[in-house]
Amino acid sequence: MEIKNVIFDLGNVLIDFNFSSFWDQIGAEKSERFLDNAEESILLFESGKISKEKFFEELKKIYKFEMKIEKLEKIWCEVFSENIDMIEVAKKIGAYYNVFIFSNTDEIHFPFIWKKFPSLHFFKKNLMLSYELNSVKPKIEIYQNAIRQFEIVPEESIFIDDRPVNIIVAEQLGFKGIIHKDFGRTKQKLDKILNYV
Repeated sequence: MEIKNVIFDLGNVLIDFNFSSFWDQIGAEKSERFLDNAEESILLFESGKISKEKFFEELKKIYKFEMKIEKLEKIWCEVFSENIDMIEVAKKIGAYYNVFIFSNTDEIHFPFIWKKFPSLHFFKKNLMLSYELNSVKPKIEIYQNAIRQFEIVPEESIFIDDRPVNIIVAEQLGFKGIIHKDFGRTKQKLDKILNYV
């Protein structure tokens, strides 16, 4: 079946992130420098099921620190940088195919990213965001919600994500999956499938 849609994950694909400065500023011990401890709260927040106030209260409990919400919101967002090469490829592909962002993200991170990196604005309203779809990858319901809302035919779609588990679920639904490891390998795979140059 002819490919019509190319769907990109956001974090670690189009936008890189590094939480080192966040941990430093909240004073977390080295043994706590992983989001694993806060995974349940993060997933609830990214699913749009708890407020940012509740989420930050949970973070403060888990990592045992105090900070005003305004400052915490600021440092929660100071972790991102553009993957310029991937964004440029996505933009070129967007001239020939429908392009989408499909991301586990939250009501603070995504608006910040959208404002800070206008290079992403060619995606326009093709934004499949977990906190708006009320679920997170790799839960099958978020894929189903996205398929329904954006009228996507999986067999006509490529999905690029850095997490293999997210690709496995997508392929079960009929998407053609690409596990993103680095720009060179992803571009090579896209070049074999698409005509966009």
